[in-house]
Amino acid sequence: MLAHLLLSPAHSASVDGLIDAIYGAAPAKSARNQVHRGVGELRKSGVTIEVQDNVYRLETAEDSIDAFVFMQLYEQACLLEDKKDYARAAQALGRALGLWRGPALAGLDSEAFLAEASVWNERRMAALEVRVEADLALGRHRELIPELQQLTDQHPLRERFWGQLMLALYRSQRGSEALQAFADLERRLREELGTDPGPAIQDLRLRILRQDSILELERPVAAVPRQLPARSGALHGRDGDLRRVAEAVEDRGTSPVVVITGPGGVGKTALCLEAAHRLAGRYPDGQLFADDLSEPDDVLAGFLTALGATAEEIPDGTGARAGLLRSLLAYRRVLIVLDGVTAPSGVQPFLPGHPGCAVLVTSRSPLALLSGAGRVTVAALKASDARTLLATGAGAQRMAAEPEAADRIAALCAGLPVALRIAAAKLATRPHWSLERLADRLADPAKILSELRHDGQSVRPTLMRGYEALPAGPRSLIRRIGFLGTPEVTARTAAALADVPMDAAENRLEELAETHFMVTPRDGERFRCHELLLGFGNERALAEDDERDLSAAVERALGGWLALTDAAHASMRGQGNSIPRGTAPRYRPRGAAPWSGQGSAWFDANLDAVLAAVRRAAPFPETCWELAIAPLALFEAGARFDVWLESHELALASVRSAGNVRGQAALMYSLGHRALLVGDHVGSARHLYQALRFYQLLDDDHGRGLTLRLLADLDRIRQDLAKARRTYEEAAEVLRRSGDLVAEADALGGLAMVLHSTGEEAASRACLDRALVLCREGGNLRTEAQIRRGVAMHAARAGTPEKAAPQLLQALEIATYIGDRIVQSDILLDLGTTRILLGDPKAAYDDLVTAEELAKVSGVKRIAARARMARAFLNGNAEATRPSPA
Repeated sequence: MLAHLLLSPAHSASVDGLIDAIYGAAPAKSARNQVHRGVGELRKSGVTIEVQDNVYRLETAEDSIDAFVFMQLYEQACLLEDKKDYARAAQALGRALGLWRGPALAGLDSEAFLAEASVWNERRMAALEVRVEADLALGRHRELIPELQQLTDQHPLRERFWGQLMLALYRSQRGSEALQAFADLERRLREELGTDPGPAIQDLRLRILRQDSILELERPVAAVPRQLPARSGALHGRDGDLRRVAEAVEDRGTSPVVVITGPGGVGKTALCLEAAHRLAGRYPDGQLFADDLSEPDDVLAGFLTALGATAEEIPDGTGARAGLLRSLLAYRRVLIVLDGVTAPSGVQPFLPGHPGCAVLVTSRSPLALLSGAGRVTVAALKASDARTLLATGAGAQRMAAEPEAADRIAALCAGLPVALRIAAAKLATRPHWSLERLADRLADPAKILSELRHDGQSVRPTLMRGYEALPAGPRSLIRRIGFLGTPEVTARTAAALADVPMDAAENRLEELAETHFMVTPRDGERFRCHELLLGFGNERALAEDDERDLSAAVERALGGWLALTDAAHASMRGQGNSIPRGTAPRYRPRGAAPWSGQGSAWFDANLDAVLAAVRRAAPFPETCWELAIAPLALFEAGARFDVWLESHELALASVRSAGNVRGQAALMYSLGHRALLVGDHVGSARHLYQALRFYQLLDDDHGRGLTLRLLADLDRIRQDLAKARRTYEEAAEVLRRSGDLVAEADALGGLAMVLHSTGEEAASRACLDRALVLCREGGNLRTEAQIRRGVAMHAARAGTPEKAAPQLLQALEIATYIGDRIVQSDILLDLGTTRILLGDPKAAYDDLVTAEELAKVSGVKRIAARARMARAFLNGNAEATRPSPA
């Protein structure tokens, strides 16, 4: 009863009509009552049925009846197919056929229902035939073959399915199978009906035999977009990159996607456009271009319009528009260029669904989650190519006249074409400028971005686009690195700047590296940015951040360096030993690994970075002087006397301007030590006595004890042994009270040398024994090596050089291990003279030569002169009076 009412016009039927539909020509006597009861049951189930004049009418909307929705979709699809909009036709028919769940009116077997079911089942077959036709027009012939083979088995007498199967096989390069399908149909028709296939399928067979071109997939007539912008001009140094792009397009198969990635300003867009123009001939159906993907719906609408879609045909929504784009591209060979993509999701809506097209993408990020894409990384220009680009404005004559300045400009522009072109243009319009003048102006990080602006062109927008695409964390880190002003940072420094745990800092740095704001060597320990980014980061910091927050970030970063230098010094001298102590704050990031390095090697590798930290610490006097003296253990070993002096001059300016007395005392002490080592005894005394006055003023026993020890060394070298003895004794006592075991051991070692010189061997040996115990307790190898050298001196003076040699060899092993060249030269000098006594002149000569070489490299003239005199004695000539060879 429900089925009849649903399918009847206006959903109405009389009682007699219902009886005829349900029972046919011989209804039961109770048929009328059964109809009334049926209506009642339907009403109980929530079906609204009205009755008037013995006519029942079912109240329902047509769009709630699947049969009528099917018909609406079918009719809509037929209209779309007439317009050759096969994609939307296939989509509508797919929805229509999806409403079916089996044969129509299954289980209802009256004549009326069987007749009605036959009509609806035929409509279903017709819709299926039209949908297959649309799919064939869309080029889906290969996908259709299994379905059509099943349909011809289920409906062997429907010739249209057979014809569609033959066409699908033919278009799939399976012509012989298409002819076999015709033969199967012909045999079945003759066996079952005694007839031949119809004229249409006979004609199709003949066309297949003739390989008629009309059977080829129809290509719609549509617009051919040519949207590529003009080439940017000559590219310098990019031949290899262009070749890699072309190879990547070839390697990625039938639908290549190639991501061109690199830092901002490196010329990704120019390279991509050049590559696209060279590839355009392979894609005759057009080239699409977009450089603003912030509104993908608008970009998709523009692409669809360019491909011939009307405004009425463009659906709403990203998904629907992307689907239509794939349908329109299915027939074509089109090159799509997407410039400035920030994430893989920005590419997905524009990817073709069928072979034949290619997509070129530019992005700071490698878009690693874009599956199946090839990648070409564009690096900064090599120095030679950068000079060539700069010469386009400067001219060959100016470049040849100032090669060093030209190299400076290229380096300050970071090899980025966008910066180099602006610099070249500036030089071209200012012929009175020297290259040195421009290089000097670019060298100021606060001015570099302003200098790289000319005739409406600037580096700033390039950097800003990439910066604005970053999350808040990496953006903040760029600002703080810029404000710090150091182009090279570690994860520890980044953690200190951002005040975050190590893993968070590492993630931010890696994100900046992935987006080419920073580069990192293979070990991944250090991350480096160019001067342009430093200037940009500093600008953004001053514009966006509170100055107090920035100052605190820098102080944390410098405190991080102090924490590392403390650990490096401790590994060489013991914690807090033999170095003036200050109160600057230390910073240790959460999650940082404990120290596990070798102090001397660490200072060697990081000395330039420590010097840069001293420069940056000028506004923080206490931190500045502590950083300056932090490598003291390395300086004492005879390394980098130039850095020693430079760092202390910088720190002195800071502490003097701030009136920091402790800092002045520490720096005077350290400079006095330096002067002592290089043989400037007058300068050493001046610095050390000034330091002593400061420490006495501060009532700082530790600093006073350190200074007294060096003053005693100076007295001993000047042979004022009585004064040296008193000063060593005072220094040892003060340092003992201060708890500096290693410095106390140094003082005792010096005292032992004085006692040895005055013939007090027992007292001297007692000092050495006590010093050796203190060295071991304090964990200081350098002082231990010096003490063992003192023990050897005792053995030699006692007439037992054979006992001295083992002590010297052990001391030399320690000095070599810690990399202390000054102590090595001292020990080798003593070892050479000991081997003379042992009757081994050849080994003695070698030791003395090495001692002199190490002393000269370290800048210690006193030891070099003594080694030269010993060699002269060994040779038995007057060599000692000759100047030392260069």
